[in-house]
Order: sequence, then structure tokens, then C-alpha cells
Amino acid sequence: MDYDVAIVGAGPAGSTAAKHLVEKGLKVILIDKEKFPRNKHCGGGLPLKVLKQFDYLEKNNLIESYTYGGFLYSSSLKYVIDVKKEIPIIAMIRRIKFDNDLVKLAIKSGAEFIDGEKVVDIKIKPDKAIVKLNDNTEIESKIIIGSDGVWSTVAEKAGLRPGETKVNMALYCEFPMTNKQMDQYFTDKRYGHMHIKVLGIEGYGWVFPKKEHVNIGIGVVGETKEKNLKKNLNNYIQLLIDNSIIPADVNIGEIKGAALPKKPLDKTYAERIILCGDAAGLINPFSGEGIDYAMYSARLAAEITYNSIEKRDYSSKFLSKYEKKWKKDFGKDIKLFLMMVKRLRSTKEKYIQLVSQDQKLSDLLLEIACGNLGVSQNKWKLIRRILFVTFSQA
Repeated sequence: MDYDVAIVGAGPAGSTAAKHLVEKGLKVILIDKEKFPRNKHCGGGLPLKVLKQFDYLEKNNLIESYTYGGFLYSSSLKYVIDVKKEIPIIAMIRRIKFDNDLVKLAIKSGAEFIDGEKVVDIKIKPDKAIVKLNDNTEIESKIIIGSDGVWSTVAEKAGLRPGETKVNMALYCEFPMTNKQMDQYFTDKRYGHMHIKVLGIEGYGWVFPKKEHVNIGIGVVGETKEKNLKKNLNNYIQLLIDNSIIPADVNIGEIKGAALPKKPLDKTYAERIILCGDAAGLINPFSGEGIDYAMYSARLAAEITYNSIEKRDYSSKFLSKYEKKWKKDFGKDIKLFLMMVKRLRSTKEKYIQLVSQDQKLSDLLLEIACGNLGVSQNKWKLIRRILFVTFSQA
């Protein structure tokens, strides 16, 4: 089978790249090892600026609900940052629907789709790239886009992923509640909750209400064992019940785990290969959110891939333009978020207390944390506000 582009992984990155490429007139095949629809381990938050850049998401009803604010707690629960807005601050999705609908949009645009087949190998030849499936089918293309997650086979086979991939861990559960319960506990504004360094862990816990589902999880930015994390999640759920954030009789269902990239790979391209999304390590290391970077990087990957095919230049040197573009667009933000992760380990109660006393600082931090404002473009504004609040409270 011969294509212009073979895309491995049909999450938000893969489907976005496929849609953009077929709309440019290329022959594209999208491959995923899972049968769709399939669920994905994720909190399900989507920055509002993504909706502006990909307007077809709202037009095709891919958004589950909107959150208008929430509460950020210090580890002792003594201090709370309370932000409530008249307009949404973040969109919420359910990955089982969102990812499947994105695949449908890619197919509708003209992409071919194979699900339930795992890519086991790739080969780069002077005149083509080959993707080999577990049933021994070989798919030939000019370029391969790897969007197959943190354990990317494409990255590994291309020599772009180190032998020992270090990851952050998260556990979560998502369960239904009646609309009446949702309004009772989260109001019709669907206010969320986040607990910094909850129960002493290096990370945070979250409660993300959606339309008629609640997503609860806990993420760690340091080393931990999954069994310890599961115990922490159960303790966190009990804490939420004790503080009347969720009802006591709720059935949380199955607890699921997720591995998240710690940082971008040192190199996200090779001859006839581009990596995007989690496969490239493109994620907000502070919040763990990665759908926006997945879609942004996929769009850039599609642009460079199209130019590469148009010029018949599939070299590593030409495709390096992709990495230069994503570093320019959001690479600085990722670097600053990595610095924030290091600061998180030393975060004291007084910082939460400080922010809770200043609405402007609370609003600014919230917009940055939600991905609506770039941290690199607003770092000096943030620093000035922190200094102002620090000295005014002295």
C-alpha cells in the first residue's frame, strides 16, 4: 500500500495532522493499535485558545462542557484561591468521544483509517519509508508522522527515544453523576478543584466536573510507585468526601493509570520522520495537559510534511524546520513550565496565602495554568505582580 504520509497514532495529534494533510490534497493513512472508539487516560481539559485556532471543534460539538472557575487549595487546606468568572476559563471533553470524533473528521476529509493493528517496525529507505504492522502488512509512504504516545514505537525505531524513558505518573477515575448532583456540588458553572501537594505528594490532585461526569485524579512530578499512588488517590477521594466536594455514596468505578512525558525529546525529527504530541514529549510538565501541544505540533508537522513532499526533500535537515517552529511557537513556555515544576517541590503555604489575597494575581495565574495565556509572553507581568503583592503585604 502506497501513501504520501503514514501517521502512527490516532489521538488528537494524529487525527489533526491527518485532517490537515488530506485537505492539502495528500494521500494519508492513519493507524492506531486500539479499536475505536477507545478511552484515553486524561483529565480532559482543553484551553480555550485551542477552540479559536481549531474552530471546527465547537462547530462539530466535540466539547462536553465549560468550566467558569474553581478553587486551588494549599496542602493543609488552610488557604484557598477562589476564582469565579462570567466567561469560561477552560473547555472540558471526554476523550472517548473527542478522539473518536476527531478520527471521523479526518476520515470525512479523506484520510484512510486502520484501527486495531499495531505498528511493530519502521524502515527508512533512500526512496521511501515503510511501516510494518503486526499482521506483517507493509505500508509505504514518503514520510512517517509518529504520534503514538509516550512509548512511541516510531520514536524508538528511529533512534529518537532514549532506552530508558523517564515519565511522570498519574492515576484517575471518571464516573457519571446525575445532572442534579452535578449542579448541587459544582453548580451550573462546573467549578473545579485543585489541591497542591495534597497529602504530602510532589504534585497535585484535581476534580474536573464535566456535563454529567466527574474526573478525579492525582499526579506526581517526582519518582513514585504506582501502588503508593493508588493509595494516595483513594485517600484523596476520601478527603474530597470529607470536605463535601463529592457525595459520599459515589461509585468511582475503575481507577486507571497514565504515564506522562517529563520533557521534550532532544530531537523530534529524522530522515522521513516527524514526531508530535506525547511521542515528542510535548506536554505541559506543570499541569500534565498535552492536548493543545498535540494539536499545535500536529498542525506544524502537517505544514512541514506538505512542504517536504512538494519539494521532494525528505532529509533530516529539511524536516528540522519542524522542530525550529514548535520551539519558536511554544518551546519557551515548556521550558518555563519545567522551571515551575522544580519550584513546586519547594512551594510553601505562604505562596498560596499570598496569591489568595490578590484577585489580579489569581486571575493571571489561572489563565496561565489553563493554557489561555503563554507563560513566556507574560512572565514579567507575572513577576511584577508577585513583587507588588509581596511588598504590599509586608
